[in-house]
Amino acid sequence: MKWHESIKVKLIGFFIIISLFFLLFIVASFSLFKESLVEKNAIEQARLSTIRIVNQLMETKIKMEEVVVVLASMTAEKYTDKRLDNKVILAFMNAMSNKHVSSGGVWFEPNSADHSLKNEFIFFDKDKTDKFHLVRDYVLPNGKNYREMEFYVLGKQLKKGETFWTNVYTDPITHVRMITVVSPIYQDDRFIGVASIDMEVGHYMGSLKAHSDRYMMVLDRSGTFIAKSPSVKNVISAENIYKVKAQKVMPVAVIIRENLSKRKKKIIQKYKDEAKALSQSSYEIDRNDAEMIIGIMHQQENTIETETYFLEDDPILKTDSILAIFYFTDTGTSLVVGMSEAVVLENTNKNYSTIIWITFLTTVLATILGYLLLKRYFVAPLESVNAQLEDNIQEDGHYRFLNCEDKGEIGQLVYNLNSRTLALEDAQRREREEVRKRLANEKLLIQQSKMAAMGEMMDAVAHQWKQPLNALSMYSEIIKSDFADGSVDRKYIDEFSQNIQIQIDHMVDTLDEFRSFFRPDKENEDFTVSEVIDSVMFLTKDEFMKNRIVISVEKESEIKLHGSKNEFKHLILNIINNAKDAFNDNNIEGKRMITIRLLDDEHGRRIEIEDNAGGIPKEVIPDIFKANVTTKEEGKGTGIGLYMSMQIAEKYGAELTVKNVNEGACFTILFEH
Repeated sequence: MKWHESIKVKLIGFFIIISLFFLLFIVASFSLFKESLVEKNAIEQARLSTIRIVNQLMETKIKMEEVVVVLASMTAEKYTDKRLDNKVILAFMNAMSNKHVSSGGVWFEPNSADHSLKNEFIFFDKDKTDKFHLVRDYVLPNGKNYREMEFYVLGKQLKKGETFWTNVYTDPITHVRMITVVSPIYQDDRFIGVASIDMEVGHYMGSLKAHSDRYMMVLDRSGTFIAKSPSVKNVISAENIYKVKAQKVMPVAVIIRENLSKRKKKIIQKYKDEAKALSQSSYEIDRNDAEMIIGIMHQQENTIETETYFLEDDPILKTDSILAIFYFTDTGTSLVVGMSEAVVLENTNKNYSTIIWITFLTTVLATILGYLLLKRYFVAPLESVNAQLEDNIQEDGHYRFLNCEDKGEIGQLVYNLNSRTLALEDAQRREREEVRKRLANEKLLIQQSKMAAMGEMMDAVAHQWKQPLNALSMYSEIIKSDFADGSVDRKYIDEFSQNIQIQIDHMVDTLDEFRSFFRPDKENEDFTVSEVIDSVMFLTKDEFMKNRIVISVEKESEIKLHGSKNEFKHLILNIINNAKDAFNDNNIEGKRMITIRLLDDEHGRRIEIEDNAGGIPKEVIPDIFKANVTTKEEGKGTGIGLYMSMQIAEKYGAELTVKNVNEGACFTILFEH
């Protein structure tokens, strides 16, 4: 047995393969799990790194919204048919002391406060002492009407107590970048105006500090920057993400644009009609922005939606990064945080490496333990059984029973093997008995066949002796007559003696040939097939002549053999005697011919013995060379002649076959080259 055929090697290979597959499966699973964790970690890291600014944004947002809602409510409460007391508003604003509020106002519908005034508003601004004062000469440029401006149109769309944030804009009077939160003013469910609170964008900038491994930016719903961290400000000077032209920061801009566009697509298909009316109400609101505004106003829940993107060679961080975008659904504001991927995944990679090592070591230990357990409970019992099988025959020839302590399948296997051993010994005993009987029967049949052949040969010898015996009898009568006539002299006696000796020599030759035919050869010898055929013809020619059979021998090639000449004579004799019996059994009246050919050509070195005795029944041909098979009537054939002939042919490495040809059968003895 080769080493790689050992069950130990196969088990080790099996466990190694299973372990590798298991390890690969675990690694692949953890890799996929890691990918999902990356996004979660990125979001979590972004939340942790921006929790302060997000809280500040939310705190500022809530305070600003509280101020504008209270301002709108107070205005509605203090409003009279005459005028609103300006001092009340100023006192309220100064009392709020909100550092983020830089300006604001109360803006009325036509003739709502004073029927004589079509446009009435109260605008207040913060001076250098952080105190609010009224701006009495606040005039919109180019004679624009505040009711057509974005903040007023948005406020008019809201219900009582609701708020909404405008996009970032540049104040036409102060020329400062602003963002405004508005709330409607209702009195007795009648809309009378809009309260607004303004905040300078610069307040956000202070919250975004510089970091080497991250950057942040805040954008409104239209993509205008509300705030940028210093690293972003250094590379992006545009006021809107859609106006960024620098190619080196384009990968970041494209991701943000696609994110904003995706959110817009979710909304713009739903509120086309409302958006059309809204965009027509203000020259500052285009159709797309109007659709976004209507969508945000219809938002049922105020949530923060987060998406992450992986960016190779971030142009701002100069390394691979993870971009997290936080979208505030109630304002349409986006907080963008870019972080170094290495920093985000540092803990994840450490945990991943630890898990892989633990998995690898566990797999190795499980493999070793599994192999040892299988070796103890599977391989060892099999090795014990195999060792017993290698020396399983006792001196008396019987098999030893196998021993096994295993109580499971291997023990059951050993029990079955022992049962099979008992059955095998019984079968072998019965087979030996059958073989003994068969050999005895075959020996008896062979003996009978030899005796039958001997009887036929003795008949042939007797037939050949008949002629010389008749001649000797005739010579006896002749000598008597010639003696009476006085013609017997010395010369007569010499000739008479010579003729008698010729007849006696013929009888002796016949007897010697007969004796040598049936005498077993003491040793093998070289001989030719021609010699065998001549010997058979010498003994059988008279018998075949008596049965009107002509034997023709065609010696196209001589065939030399080494073995028992007399045994090979029996092969030829069996075949031609069968042909003789077939002629008589089939009552062939015409010319009876047996042709013996010695051939050596492209078809092989062979002997063909062909007759015209009627052939062999087709159903008998497949079994014709088996023992006890005969085509003769019961009592006339032993069924052993052709079986013996086949056995003799195989001794010479030849194949004996038969087929029907023309009006008879053709036996072929084909020798190996």
